[in-house]
Amino acid sequence: MCTRTQYCLSLVNCKKLDDPTGFILNGDQCVPPTSCGCYHQGRYRESGEQFWDGEECQSLCTCNGTTGNVHCTPNSCGPQESCRVVEGEFGCHPNPHGTCSASGDPHYITFDRKAYDFQGTCRYVLVTLCNATDDLNQFSVEAKNEALNGLEKLPTDFLCISLLGGWSN
Repeated sequence: MCTRTQYCLSLVNCKKLDDPTGFILNGDQCVPPTSCGCYHQGRYRESGEQFWDGEECQSLCTCNGTTGNVHCTPNSCGPQESCRVVEGEFGCHPNPHGTCSASGDPHYITFDRKAYDFQGTCRYVLVTLCNATDDLNQFSVEAKNEALNGLEKLPTDFLCISLLGGWSN
């Protein structure tokens, strides 16, 4: 963090001066006043750095290197984003997507790539929303296995897709 009372005569020698147009001591380096960073909640931020604040990314903040102040404005993640840490960076990140499948007699592969074989005649929920949300429409995809001509294996007989509460077979 810049010590705003210590100005620099050159990039090599830092001294205390009354000349506010000179360089400022930033740690052990002399830098222009506009290159100073900010401290926000105990963490140093670079000049001009934008970052999210709040457990649910409620504010987008910017470090003003000239004043050393952080300015935050209310904000939130977009409809296809969630607030979390990705590769060490906290903020709004695109929601991950995945693929699941059902095939054969019947073979199921889940979103986490685990394979299962179910031979029962039950109706299975393949995918649905866990929680109600304003950003996504309610949907569900279900499969049902059915015995076929005395075969040992039970192929998937039909698939049901529900969008906004209506079913399609």
